[in-house]
Amino acid sequence: MKTLCHFSFLVFAILLVSIQQNVQAQSQLPACALRPHLIDPPWVNATYYCAELVIHDESGGEMGFTSLAAASDGTLYAARPLSGEVLALTDADGDGLPETPHIIAQKLTFPNGLAYDDNALYIAGGSHIYKWANNALTTLVDDLPGGAGFWTGGIAVGPDKRLYVSIGAACDACEQTQADRGTILSFALDGSDRQVVSSGLRQPNDLAFQNQTLWTVDTARDGLPYTTNDDELNKVTAGANFGWPYCVGKENILDTISSSFDCSKVTPPAMTFATHSNPLGIVAYSGEAFPHLKGQLLVTLGGVTDQSVLNGYTLVTIGFDANGNPLEPHIILPEIPSSGAQWSTTNLQKMHFQASGFWQHHPYDVTVSREGWIYVSLGGASIWALRPR
Repeated sequence: MKTLCHFSFLVFAILLVSIQQNVQAQSQLPACALRPHLIDPPWVNATYYCAELVIHDESGGEMGFTSLAAASDGTLYAARPLSGEVLALTDADGDGLPETPHIIAQKLTFPNGLAYDDNALYIAGGSHIYKWANNALTTLVDDLPGGAGFWTGGIAVGPDKRLYVSIGAACDACEQTQADRGTILSFALDGSDRQVVSSGLRQPNDLAFQNQTLWTVDTARDGLPYTTNDDELNKVTAGANFGWPYCVGKENILDTISSSFDCSKVTPPAMTFATHSNPLGIVAYSGEAFPHLKGQLLVTLGGVTDQSVLNGYTLVTIGFDANGNPLEPHIILPEIPSSGAQWSTTNLQKMHFQASGFWQHHPYDVTVSREGWIYVSLGGASIWALRPR
């Protein structure tokens, strides 16, 4: 009994020290204007946030840092899909931000999804799921559906201690012929026990658990008007079919690929975004740095290339009503304090054109550190941080 009591006290002491260190780290942050890597613009709400540059590495190219995952020891992991690399970023200069990259895995197939859990990093890319632990890389799965079409998307570890992976469709808009494309798959942590959780998705770029609920994002097909709201946030449930390629939007309207499909039988999106805003990354906020975000989803809307309408190019938060239904997204980056009012599409585009927003850089992914700081990866091989003022 003495040994058990001593062990319990030791665990409690370690947790207490960790909490005190996190609180101390935040209380010791210098004023935003005094931080050497302050970013301004794009504008953020000065009541809450200080935007800072973590790293900019032009050698990585446009997609130098895409998917992100934050570890409990402060390490930030980042994927570099076109180079087949995964990097670990650590804090070498003592400012709390992990700015120094080290390659931990290379020669992977389009690593495009990262999830950290219980001292292990899980990586999804191409037809593979990898596990990085104890400085060793293990291949768990090597037969995910792949080939032409959209990349393998995000990966998450569920509260049931299973792996969930989002699989892109094989085409923009066509009849589905390849098994398991456009789906959410689930596996045991060792890569066994493959299951199809849901289907009818086109480009589920990422997924995240908020409490016990799994959420994924999806994008509408090419050619739809920018004035509609057909990109999606979907609540993933077992057996759900979300209607691709037959049904479009919140009302599940029958698309042109079929004249007979019954869209009343598929699961509608829980919420929609402006068409072609291109939701890319999603994470649930559970940190302490920004209490007003607790329990909300953070989503990067990446925008698209070579288009005149600038839907997306934002980081948004999504809260929930008393019944667990998602509320309208709120833009937090870029944002100007304006008594809580959201900017119109026209005003947001003006901000981008005036170099006060993200554009021309695409926000790719978002994750939350142990301190509750928010990291965002950007096109052009940059990572930004939102830390308290």
